[in-house]
Amino acid sequence: MKNKRAGIVDRLAKKYKDQLAHAQKELKAPTERGAGYESDVWLFQKWAYRVGKGWYGFSLGSIPRAWMNVLHEFLEWMETQRPDFEIHQVKLKGRGLRMYLGTKTDFVIPDEDIRLEVFKLEKLLRRPEITETPVRTLRKKRKDSPKP
Repeated sequence: MKNKRAGIVDRLAKKYKDQLAHAQKELKAPTERGAGYESDVWLFQKWAYRVGKGWYGFSLGSIPRAWMNVLHEFLEWMETQRPDFEIHQVKLKGRGLRMYLGTKTDFVIPDEDIRLEVFKLEKLLRRPEITETPVRTLRKKRKDSPKP
C-alpha cells in the first residue's frame, strides 16, 4: 500500500531550505555555539512518552535550531502514520544523524515507505566534510619537513 503522505522529508527540506543551508555553514566553520543552537533537552521532554522502555531516547547534545525543527515536525508526522511508534534512539554518529525507531511489537518499523523517509532524513541532517584544521596542517608540515 502506497503511503499518500510520503515525501515528508522533501517537504521539510524545501520548507527549511535557508535555515538548513545556514546551519551547514555554521557547522563547517563554527565560531561560537550560541543563538543558532539548541539543546536536545526540549526534544526529550516533548517526546519522552514515545521513548520505549529501556531505550536511550535522544543523545544529540547541542544541534542547530533548524535540525530541531525538522526533527520535531518529522516526529509529528510519524504520529499520524504509525500511532504505535517508539523512539529507540536518536543520536549523532560520525557526520550525521542516526534515528532508530520501532513499534511496541517490532524492533523496526515494518512500513518500508516510512523507513525510506527515515533514511532520507538521516541523509538530510548531516554535518559537512571536515576541512583541514590548523592542527592537522601543522602535523602534516612536521611530518613532511626534512629531519636535521
